[in-house]
Amino acid sequence: MRRAIAARMRTASSTRCALGYDARLGNNLVAGVLLEGAKSSARDGTSAFSTTPAGYSFDRELDYAISARARLGFTPGGGGLMYVTGGGSYAKIDHTFSTTNTANSFTPFNDGKMVWGWQAGGGAEVLLSRNLSLGLEYLYNRYDDGDYYVAVGNGTAGPTNPFVLAGGVNMRPEQTRYDYHSLRATMSFRF
Repeated sequence: MRRAIAARMRTASSTRCALGYDARLGNNLVAGVLLEGAKSSARDGTSAFSTTPAGYSFDRELDYAISARARLGFTPGGGGLMYVTGGGSYAKIDHTFSTTNTANSFTPFNDGKMVWGWQAGGGAEVLLSRNLSLGLEYLYNRYDDGDYYVAVGNGTAGPTNPFVLAGGVNMRPEQTRYDYHSLRATMSFRF
C-alpha cells in the first residue's frame, strides 16, 4: 500500500490565568515560580492517502494545560525584567480521525487523555507602576502524544484488502510529539 503524507498546521489562541512568586536575589537578579492554567485552541493535523484508494486524516487539539515553571531574570536599572523560564506541563489533547475508507472498521484508542510535557522560553517585562507591568513572552511547548492510535479491523473488506492481508494495523499520526510555539503579551499585577 503506497501513501503520500501531507501535514498542516493551524493557528492557535489561548486564554490563561497564572499565579506566581518572584524574589530579588541581590541588586539585579530575580528568581520566581509560576503556576498556570491555560485553555487553548492549538491544533495540528496529518493526512495520508492510499492506493486502495482512500484518504485518512488525524487532527488533534490541545484542550487545556496546567503548567508549573521556574524563571530567572535580570533587571538592568530596576524598571524592567528580562528572563528565561521553563518547567513541566500536563495537558488534555483531543483527537479526531476521519477516513473515506468504508470497507474497514476503525476504532480509536487513548483519545482525550492527559499527557505530560514541558515548556521553555523567555520574555521581558516593563514596570508601569509599583504593582503593574506589561510584557512579551515566548514559549516552546512540547507534549508526548505517542499513546493515541486507531486500530484498523476487517469490517466488510474482502480477503485481498491490504489491511486484511497485513493481519490488522494500528494507525497513528506521523509525529508522536505535539509541539507548538506561542508568543503572547502579558499583564501582571503584583501584591
